[in-house]
Parts: sequence; C-alpha cells; structure tokens
Amino acid sequence: MDEDKKKQIYSNGAAVLLILGVATVGEYFIGSVASIWWAPLMGIALFKAYFIVRDYMHLARLFASEEEGH
Repeated sequence: MDEDKKKQIYSNGAAVLLILGVATVGEYFIGSVASIWWAPLMGIALFKAYFIVRDYMHLARLFASEEEGH
C-alpha cells in the first residue's frame, strides 16, 4: 500500500471519527433537553450506526473475492 493511499485512509477515518463525535454531542444535548424526542434521537443513532458499520466493521471484506483483497 502506498503512502498516499494510507494518508487518504487515515484522513477518512479521522473525518468519520469527528462526525461521530459531533453526532454524539448533539445526541446528548437533545436527550438532556427533551428525552421524549425519540425520532431525532433514533435518526442520529441510525446515522452513527451506518458510519460505524461502513468504516470500522469492514463488512465489505466478507463479500470480496480473493482477487480483490490482494
């Protein structure tokens, strides 16, 4: 793996980490102000779950063929 690709992967991971952090802070404030607002809280939770599954769980590797992995 070349250095440019590594830098891109790390910057993408840092951006996702920042997005998740901001979403968590927003989720906390919505929950502390009005806990009956379940719809926005559920939306934020699904938004965060999408990024976690896509970027940190590496599910695409399960369905990739052997040639794609090399």
